[in-house]
Amino acid sequence: MEANYEALMTLPEPESPLAAELHYYRGRRALREGRLDEATFFMAEATTAAAHRVDYHKQYAELLFEVGEVYHANDVWKRVLELDDTATEALYHLASNCAYISQYEEAATYASRYLEQEAHGPYAESVQSLLELIELEKELEDEEEDELITWHTEAQRQIDKGRLFAAKSTLERLIDRYPAFWPAYNNLAIVHFYLGNDETAFETLEYVLDENPGNLHAILNTIMLLHEAGQSVAALHLSAPLTRVRPLQFEMRYKLATTLALVGHYNHAYEELRLLQERGFRGDSLFGHWLSVSAYKTGRLEEAATYLNGEQSKQIEDKQSFDIRDNLEFRSALVQGLRQEDDLARIEIIRIISKLEDDEAFEALALTNTVTDDETVIAFAKKCQAVICAVPFKGDVRIERAYEALILAERHVPEAEQMSLEGDFYERFSRLLLTGYSFDDVTASAAALVWMFYAKRDALVLSDCADAFGITVDTLTDTIRSYKQQLERA
Repeated sequence: MEANYEALMTLPEPESPLAAELHYYRGRRALREGRLDEATFFMAEATTAAAHRVDYHKQYAELLFEVGEVYHANDVWKRVLELDDTATEALYHLASNCAYISQYEEAATYASRYLEQEAHGPYAESVQSLLELIELEKELEDEEEDELITWHTEAQRQIDKGRLFAAKSTLERLIDRYPAFWPAYNNLAIVHFYLGNDETAFETLEYVLDENPGNLHAILNTIMLLHEAGQSVAALHLSAPLTRVRPLQFEMRYKLATTLALVGHYNHAYEELRLLQERGFRGDSLFGHWLSVSAYKTGRLEEAATYLNGEQSKQIEDKQSFDIRDNLEFRSALVQGLRQEDDLARIEIIRIISKLEDDEAFEALALTNTVTDDETVIAFAKKCQAVICAVPFKGDVRIERAYEALILAERHVPEAEQMSLEGDFYERFSRLLLTGYSFDDVTASAAALVWMFYAKRDALVLSDCADAFGITVDTLTDTIRSYKQQLERA
């Protein structure tokens, strides 16, 4: 049964003692009848109307724990201590609650404070047992915790910077050592997805849910990946039951809210994000973005504008200057492009990947012979790998000449123009390479690539182009003619 909020219109003034007592009475009655949401609402109103009533706060804190609001319950117990520093039962509940959510250091602190004040109190025996359990738990965790945390943190850092192959290796090593550490599987699924292994990603998440049913991270990751894979209807259907879920941890609530916003459950996302905001939780730099989107989609236009122009949005703008080499989406797009595009596009992608000049680039290029049977494309990727490793290339000399011609041409065309959407710089080179052009004269081949690129733009004068490369106009003209003939035959 939903709370009858309209009934509040019949109550006395909100701040009056009578109003508080009526709220408290209704809350107790709802609690006895099992209507926990309504009980929570009225208890909250009672503590607001009578902020000095310690007994109201105690009842409210116990109720919050019962409905799963452990963090909020702890805030209320702390308020109890502020109102009455002799209320030692608050220390007991804080110790117990903190241990329940694995905050062992805080739990031990509150437990010790209780025993200092109530060595023979009603909860002394329970608190002593709790301290012993905390100590045992810490001893068991400390032995493996450092290594586990180090590896998992390293994997997360690698993912954030787009080092997907390194992250995959780290996570697989972590799983091999700690086979029941589910966060590693969840992150590994994300890595597989970013590497274009969609099927493996979903199989990994399915394994987690088989072995650890109800793993909310795995469910949310499945929803997110379904959405990213274009299966929006399936994502929306799977997410529907989660609109009735409220996790204990604020971080988990935030992930749930943003996932709901992503797939279109804007009302639920807005309500949860607003609650988190009211309790001082800000998540990450995108908190304001998701709150703004949810507010806008639910018709709260002024609120949306406020959140969009807030401090976190400014922080996002401040972070816009970043090295593209460390961009997860950029690296992922390159690997997925290598898997999914045709051979013409693959040659350009291979060259872009090789410019990263790191271990990740080498690993990505190694995928080439698994995605194409074209020997020219495979050989070009191997040439790029050889350059990254600074070792001699032992393949086709035509590929060697083609690569040298491309590198020389790149020096005469700004990178922004090479990559322009209307550009055909790499496309023309790729067509020539795939159709078997010999590139016998490396310098003339580079000059012809540059001249033909600018022919549709700034109409580079032949003599200026020839002078820039140190060749004759006749040599350049002959090479351009041979290019055109080769491309016409393709």
